[in-house]
Amino acid sequence: MLQTIRDKITGWVAGLFLGAIAVVFVFWGIDFQSTNAAFAAKVDGERIPVETVRQAWQRRQSQLQQMLRNELPPEMAKSQQKAILDQYIQQTLLTQRANNFGYKVSDETLARRVMEIPEFQVDGKFNADRYNGLLRQNGLTEARFESQLQGDLLLEQLQKGVVDSAFAVPYELNRRYALEKQQREVDYVLIASNDFLPSVTVTDEQIQKYYEQNSKDFLLPETVDLQYIELTREQAESKVDVTEQALKDHFEQVKDRFTSPERRKGRHILITATDGLDDAAAQKKAQELTDKAKAGADFAQLAKENSKDPGSAAQGGDLGWAQKGMFVGPFEDALFSMKPGEIRGPVKTQFGYHVLQLENVEAGRQQTFEEARAEVEAEYRKDKAQTAFYDDSQKMADAAFAALTELDTVAKSMNLQVRDIKGFTREGGGEFGADKGVIDAAFSEDVLERRQNSPLVAVGEDKAVVLRVTAHKEAEPRPLAEVRSQIESRLRAQAAREAAAAKGADAVARLQKGESWESLGALGLKPVGKRFVTRDDSIAPPAVLRSVFQASKSEFSEAKPYVTGVTTDDGNYAVLAVSQVRSGEADKEPEQERTARRRQAEVRAGNEELTAYVDEAQRNADIVRNEKVFE
Repeated sequence: MLQTIRDKITGWVAGLFLGAIAVVFVFWGIDFQSTNAAFAAKVDGERIPVETVRQAWQRRQSQLQQMLRNELPPEMAKSQQKAILDQYIQQTLLTQRANNFGYKVSDETLARRVMEIPEFQVDGKFNADRYNGLLRQNGLTEARFESQLQGDLLLEQLQKGVVDSAFAVPYELNRRYALEKQQREVDYVLIASNDFLPSVTVTDEQIQKYYEQNSKDFLLPETVDLQYIELTREQAESKVDVTEQALKDHFEQVKDRFTSPERRKGRHILITATDGLDDAAAQKKAQELTDKAKAGADFAQLAKENSKDPGSAAQGGDLGWAQKGMFVGPFEDALFSMKPGEIRGPVKTQFGYHVLQLENVEAGRQQTFEEARAEVEAEYRKDKAQTAFYDDSQKMADAAFAALTELDTVAKSMNLQVRDIKGFTREGGGEFGADKGVIDAAFSEDVLERRQNSPLVAVGEDKAVVLRVTAHKEAEPRPLAEVRSQIESRLRAQAAREAAAAKGADAVARLQKGESWESLGALGLKPVGKRFVTRDDSIAPPAVLRSVFQASKSEFSEAKPYVTGVTTDDGNYAVLAVSQVRSGEADKEPEQERTARRRQAEVRAGNEELTAYVDEAQRNADIVRNEKVFE
């Protein structure tokens, strides 16, 4: 695949591809395991492997547990399992349809997408060494990773084909604008709950009753006391023994990475079969330009006037410094067989006919050991420290497993110190903070209930620990004396809100009987004054706006307003009256905004059509689900 990338998609060719879409690349989100022994589901006879779906569920389960800080409720677990299986069924079904409809992902498209993934780039450019290294680190091969990515791109084509075909008719846009920009006339008054606080009294009996009924709101957290031993990468690195011969041997193994390849600087002119030219005419024109360049014409000027390469034409065809592997095959073969000053052409590639000029050559060079020594030593130390850290961690894990319920002998055998953390909660604590791995280990059944040593727990990239619980304290209610003032504040606020709502209900009743806003002065209420508001008004309280636009237009008029009351989000009470409606005038919408809104409507409609398309595909497919896949 890397050769395909080099042959088809780098250097000046990159300028031919516009509108790249970034790919979110998450290694652990890709699964290549399969089994032929069983299936999670069958879609028109095609099996979805059990292991693939189970591993996806394990990843989802871990994510949810981290968010919830607890075990998943059975209902949520069941719902998520169904969603995952449905996702794989839909993916398989759409892939089948894409193949049946003749969708294809070319090598050029696949190569371009691989090169756009930020994780594979160094200084903003694709790096083959980084690409191979990251795949190896995650146990992936190029073929498997690219096969999965190609499948994703195939689905993307089908989905875009459905979504991009959606459109919004002018009537629909006008109607939506009229609703979105609708204005309604409202008058309202706010009754502040805080005004009632001075008159609120709370008794001891009320406080006691609230405490008993809501004791779960005032719990001291569940805690454990921990013992643990740890290994760090820094400890392992301090043990690394570095000799000059070891560094030289390591250099010999990696010396290829300290070789700078030959680089060449050239220019080119691209002629394509466009603008009325057929292939023969394009070749003839390229030959004419080759002859002119050889006859002494300014190559850069010829490129500016004739080249169809958008990435280099304006720069006189300048390709910059390049090394092998950056251009398509025939183009690269020609460039790297020329002598400085030579002009060659026409050279045919899948993009057209090229005229080439080689300006300069920079020979490759192998660094000596002395020149690379500092970098080699740093790399050697890092590699050896990583190996030692891994070996020692496994040794510590094995020893802790053998000891089962104590860490003292393990610490002594490995010359480590037993450390303690008091009052560790399900939210974390101590030097581990909120590390999920440590929390999960500390509150696991084996460690918490059976008081066994934990498995090895990675803390970041540079630390590994084994821990055990020495004491456990269940969550329990805080003493009433500690939370009395908090409860009293809650009860006072609640009573004040109820008093404000009662006063508001009285005002609403009077207005609904036909009394005027002015008559509410006897209640000490003064409205803010009538004005038209929109759905996104920034002055009126959100609760007021919701009530205003939930009212049916048939329920009010200027002569007989719609009157209601609502508790606001901050606990106050609003009495409001809606009297008029103005629809938005679509012909006054700026064209730029209308274009953006039309595109939003098309995307929304496209997504709805894609959902309907998937539903229809599932209705017409023979789908068999394995109900025991997650057991």
